[in-house]
Amino acid sequence: MSEPSRSDRFHRQIIDSLDEVVFHTDTQGVVTFLNPAWTKLTGYRPEESVGRAFLDALHPKDREQHQQRFQDLLAQPPEPQRFEARALSRDGAERWVEVVTRSLRGEDGSVQGFCGTLTDVSERRRTHDALSQRERYLAALVEMQQRLLVAQHGEESYKESYRGVLEPIGQATGASRVYVFLLHRDEGGQVLMSQRAEWCAPGIQVELDNPQLQNLPMEPAFSRWLERLSQGDKIMGLVKDFPETERTLLVPQNIQSLLVLPLRVNDALVGFIGFDHCQEQRQWTQLEVDLLSAVAGAISLELEHRQSESALRERETRYRQLAENASDIQYRYRLENPRSFLFVSRVVSDQLGYSPEEHYADPELWHRRIHPGDLPALTQLLENPQSVSNKPVVLRFTCRDGRTKWLEHTVAPVLNSSGRAVSVEGIARDITDRREVEEALKMSEASFRILLEGVTDAAAIQRDGRIVYANMALVTTLGFDRPDQLIGRALMRFVEDDLEEVPGPPPDPSGIKGMITGERRLVRRDGKTRVAELVSLPLLFDGAPAVVSIARDVTEQRQLQARLTLADRLASVGTLAAGIAHEINNPLAFVISNLSFLSEEMRRSQLSMESTTSTAASPAGSGPKLRQRAELDLAEWQEVLSEAYEGAERVRQIVRQLKTFSRPDEERLSPVDIHQVLDSVVMMAANEIRHRAQLHRDYASVPMVMANEGRLCQVFLNLVVNAAQAIPEGDAQRHSIRLVTRRLDVGRVLIEVQDSGSGIPREALGRIFDPFFTTKPVGVGTGLGLSICHGIITNLGGEISADSEMGKGSTFRVILPSLEPRTRARTHAALPAAQPATQRKGRVLVVDDEPGVGKVLRRILKEHEVEVASGGRQALERLQREPDFFDAVLCDVMMPDLGGKDLYEAVRKTQAGLERRFIFVSGGAFTTNAREFLEAIPNPKLEKPFNEPALRQIVQDLVSRGPSSR
Repeated sequence: MSEPSRSDRFHRQIIDSLDEVVFHTDTQGVVTFLNPAWTKLTGYRPEESVGRAFLDALHPKDREQHQQRFQDLLAQPPEPQRFEARALSRDGAERWVEVVTRSLRGEDGSVQGFCGTLTDVSERRRTHDALSQRERYLAALVEMQQRLLVAQHGEESYKESYRGVLEPIGQATGASRVYVFLLHRDEGGQVLMSQRAEWCAPGIQVELDNPQLQNLPMEPAFSRWLERLSQGDKIMGLVKDFPETERTLLVPQNIQSLLVLPLRVNDALVGFIGFDHCQEQRQWTQLEVDLLSAVAGAISLELEHRQSESALRERETRYRQLAENASDIQYRYRLENPRSFLFVSRVVSDQLGYSPEEHYADPELWHRRIHPGDLPALTQLLENPQSVSNKPVVLRFTCRDGRTKWLEHTVAPVLNSSGRAVSVEGIARDITDRREVEEALKMSEASFRILLEGVTDAAAIQRDGRIVYANMALVTTLGFDRPDQLIGRALMRFVEDDLEEVPGPPPDPSGIKGMITGERRLVRRDGKTRVAELVSLPLLFDGAPAVVSIARDVTEQRQLQARLTLADRLASVGTLAAGIAHEINNPLAFVISNLSFLSEEMRRSQLSMESTTSTAASPAGSGPKLRQRAELDLAEWQEVLSEAYEGAERVRQIVRQLKTFSRPDEERLSPVDIHQVLDSVVMMAANEIRHRAQLHRDYASVPMVMANEGRLCQVFLNLVVNAAQAIPEGDAQRHSIRLVTRRLDVGRVLIEVQDSGSGIPREALGRIFDPFFTTKPVGVGTGLGLSICHGIITNLGGEISADSEMGKGSTFRVILPSLEPRTRARTHAALPAAQPATQRKGRVLVVDDEPGVGKVLRRILKEHEVEVASGGRQALERLQREPDFFDAVLCDVMMPDLGGKDLYEAVRKTQAGLERRFIFVSGGAFTTNAREFLEAIPNPKLEKPFNEPALRQIVQDLVSRGPSSR
């Protein structure tokens, strides 16, 4: 007994370790044994299921079928049976199992029961079902696409044909209803949806004709659908979980669950396709969603195709309408045999005198009516259109009435699927009038050339900024020998103008390349400049756009104007000479008196000190009294020196204004502070104003203007003196002269000179800026002042005007362009700030032909070792002996033997680097060469009288670097 017992346990262990379920039932199908794998399959323990019918563990729908299988096993030989069934687990889930069973028979052949195994094949079954579903869906998709190809267009046919298109998809999915909605907008732009196609399973109510499903607003009820579908997302789920607004429409249609997918054309939502379940709450798997998305894509492509066909038909209709109404001849010519015109627009009858029907009947019509010289071009145009595609071809055609017309043809080939040209489409435009104009223009251009050669002014024609024609006057003006030496060059290369500093409008206001206008400086081949007034105009030259520029040489005229302006300025100085002398004499009087008083006081003090020293015995207490008196004398002397310095400073300012006013560099422009100019004018005209009116300054914050300071001084001095002379002397408290500045807008500054004088008669107001016109008595004015003022302001790009009322006064207004629009403010290096470091004693050479200046500079620079040279040659000899001895060289500009410029150049050639240690000083009497020299070099410049702190700082900066720094 022990051996069989061990064997039974061994076999039981093997059965319990199997993954397959091993079962045993009696002949009634009641379970008598289950191994532990049963728990893994169903969730029930074996003891829970033993004693129950085996069929109770199967799906109710499978029990009847499998009950019959077990009945068959009772009657058949004991051969194993294999089949698949659905088993139910404890949680209600279905598991597909493969059942292998056989009957157990006793020795007498009677059935004792059944045994077998259950193997879980759920995963395999799902894979098989998915493949079957995919094949079913794909077959339905193929059938749907085939039906789409033969679907008819039109509203009613659309509904019927689309029902057939949706049928295979509905049957494959098992859906109750499949439908298509398209979106459109009403007049107010609201999005509407309308059902356009539907398929329903048997027994499902048709909703295609439901009026509630036509022109249904998507918002607000279906705004969720509109938003998600527009993003390419789907709508899916059980209707009971949908928002109330959506259920209101869906529940009456008995929809329990649905899937809605977007239809998109050109990446825009145009509608959606939906799948309803009306008999069960079925969820859609991801596989089904993916497969049905392909269905939505196929329908979207078909909708896109329909839209393209509709748009194409509409374009063709529109094209024919345009072609029939256009003034150009439009045609299509067949290249394959038999050759013929396929289409010719009706306008051909008016243009050529032959109707479209005559063209259709006669393919060679154009070949016979074309000008013989243009026949090869027509043959190429119609037989090989690729060679001239999109290139205009001009042909001459003989009309029915015998007239010749010029037709400009533009053609394009029409290619078949293999890329071969099968026809040619073209447009023929009548350009007869244009050709006649061009011929006339060519004759006109020839005459224009003859005209330009005959004028005395320089002239050039430019195209794309390059000279294509130059007359001999321009060749001579620019210093060349032949016109071909200028051809191909840019005229702008010969224009010397800093556009950032030129006021007024830009030289190219039209934006056409090569347009140069206004007064410019032309640079000749030899480097010399000529002033010219240029005028540029666009024109057609040799049949193409060009620009003609004519330059009139006004160099001599401008030189004469400059001399006249300078003469007027000097005349103004002469007019104000007495007043300026008065302004200088006043401070000069107390300067001389104070210096005389100081000299006498110092002499007296010296005698007193000598007398005190010679007295052997001084009275008791005389020492403190002497000290007290000395302190009082020193305080008074200090006050006297301050008054003398103040008077000298006033004289210095007057001299500075006279220097600025008399400077002849009228062509040089620089940023100018208009308030500084007005203050200078007031200082020079103070004696004219003082006895006539009260002066008021009404200054606003205004930007600087680009001008010449001396010329502006001349303008405003003229205006201020005129204002003063319009007021009688003796009643200054009642009259006034007001200077006003305002910023008009960006880029313009307004300056007004207002007076309360006698005014200007209305009949004379319009002539006051004319040359030699004056309202002053004979001998008082020349009549050139305001005319010159007008010329100066106009050349600066500004405006000058006047208003006046007899008995109440006049107002002169000057408008000047500021630096803001086209000029960037230039940064100037500020004088270096004084450094607190210990100052080094340096060696300084002073070069000046005025001994007094040398002495003054020696005193000012007493902390340094100063050596004085009385002329340029003496200084040159000293620097050549010891070039590295001096830290700084203070040099006068104008000296009789060797000027500052010549000394500088001589040092730069022989001792390179030493010239950087020069500091130039001058009293202001410059020649033109000297002024250009000072503007060209980077060295510091100082004016006499000296600004002592600035002088000391500049010298100290050079000394601190030492001679080796050069």
